[in-house]
Amino acid sequence: MSSTATILELIRGLQFTGKVGAAFGSYGWSGESPRTIGEKLREGGIQLAQESLKAQYDPTPEEPARCGAFGEVFAAAL
Repeated sequence: MSSTATILELIRGLQFTGKVGAAFGSYGWSGESPRTIGEKLREGGIQLAQESLKAQYDPTPEEPARCGAFGEVFAAAL
């Protein structure tokens, strides 16, 4: 099991309350990891500030602005 999967299982078992989180990542193939991480966080009782963000390895010129906006929404939810 990967270290990320282990951490997500620990979070799920702890069943947090009153915590806010978000999932993001880059991908080269399917791009499923950010969505899966978001689901696992939600299962652990963490309220997601927004839907997961994913970007391909080779970012478009728009990606930095999308990432910045994602961070602003997350910061506002804290």
